[in-house]
Amino acid sequence: MSKVKLRLAGLAFIGLSLLAVGARSASANDCIDVIVYGTNPATGECYQFPTPCAVPQGWTTNYQGCAS
Repeated sequence: MSKVKLRLAGLAFIGLSLLAVGARSASANDCIDVIVYGTNPATGECYQFPTPCAVPQGWTTNYQGCAS
């Protein structure tokens, strides 16, 4: 393998490694600490949650608050 091909392979490996790390970091930001409100579809009751990930699946969410 020539030196040029070896260098290109090394750069490609580094680039792919950086992409993989970036993809993992982006998914870690899905559960930031921000107040979100969730409405239970079965009862219509609205609750406050500390993160978007804390809202149960199937509930509707918003960041404006619960309707009075």
